Amino acid sequence: MSSQPVPPNRSLVKPRLRGWKALFTHRAFRRLVQLYFAGFILFITIQHVTAGEGSTNVTASPEAYCPFGGLESLYKFIVSGGSTVPHTHLSNMVMLVAVLVTALLLRSAFCGWICPLGFIQEMVSRFSAFLGKHLPFYKRGMRSLKTRLAPLSFLDRYLRLIKYGVLIWAVVGAAIYGVMVFRDYDPWSALINIAEFSFTPGLIILGITLAASFFVERPWCRYACPLGAASGLLGKFSPVYLKREESACTSSSSPSGATPSSRCS
Repeated sequence: MSSQPVPPNRSLVKPRLRGWKALFTHRAFRRLVQLYFAGFILFITIQHVTAGEGSTNVTASPEAYCPFGGLESLYKFIVSGGSTVPHTHLSNMVMLVAVLVTALLLRSAFCGWICPLGFIQEMVSRFSAFLGKHLPFYKRGMRSLKTRLAPLSFLDRYLRLIKYGVLIWAVVGAAIYGVMVFRDYDPWSALINIAEFSFTPGLIILGITLAASFFVERPWCRYACPLGAASGLLGKFSPVYLKREESACTSSSSPSGATPSSRCS
């Protein structure tokens, strides 16, 4: 006799807050933080592009706030006594230290709360969910596509290894050649330099990333981000982690095969 899935007990599922109460949650606070940093980078970018390279009004480059630039420049910074590779500054080193300390203490907090590219990918995913909720044909198409691609799900664990290869290539390449070999392929660099109308492979990767965000949550972060790879490796030594206590949590499977709902005390 085959067992049938047990419908979830709604009394054990914490209801989602609505209205003004939803503004006082960690999710709302995270969105505000993400919006702030995305707005800050947008302001710096517009200010820098408007001023121009030859302007007497010195403005900060948005690349000066990229922590991965500090990682790419780390070898030259150490062996040369303080100089950096082109397109990086001392501020990149400061940002790198801040991100690595954050990863050690709070794991992926930078990726989930601050990174503007991760935020943009999240917004695309949310837009896809919005379309699925209001456009039945879009929902059916997405469901059909995911069903067809389900046999390839085993590739996910292997594709996640790509970001470690990108990390090694970017850091070792910068150490050997003294330039940011990853810069032309970096979708973040392509995004902040898009106003310069420069066509690079990074622009293609940016387009692929945004398109893939309709189907996969944070595809760049999941599979190819070298900074995420470095943060993830350091985060393994973090004293902070999430652990599910079986005795304090109850779960029930939904009949549709969706993610089990749980409530922890």
